[in-house]
Amino acid sequence: MSHASPGAPRSCAPGLIVAAPASGSGKTVFTLGLIRHWARSGLRVASAKVGPDYIDPAFHTAASGQHCLNLDPWAMRAETLSAAAARLEEAGDIVICEG
Repeated sequence: MSHASPGAPRSCAPGLIVAAPASGSGKTVFTLGLIRHWARSGLRVASAKVGPDYIDPAFHTAASGQHCLNLDPWAMRAETLSAAAARLEEAGDIVICEG
């Protein structure tokens, strides 16, 4: 991905939300494949996992080489979620969120 010239405002990083109607549908495997592919292609991949989970974020971190954020709308205030999303956007060339 191309980056804007120094001093120019940065546009939003493109993003993808991976979701499915039920557990066990392959979301994590699919997400990890995308993260690893993009990381090996030279992109800085910022990832997040929705819900109280600690195993999948560790897998995201291993695949991307960057820390994965946990986003929990039940336990976090809207302002906290918004700030976390902004940090994701700054941390990567592309953002992926597994929900």
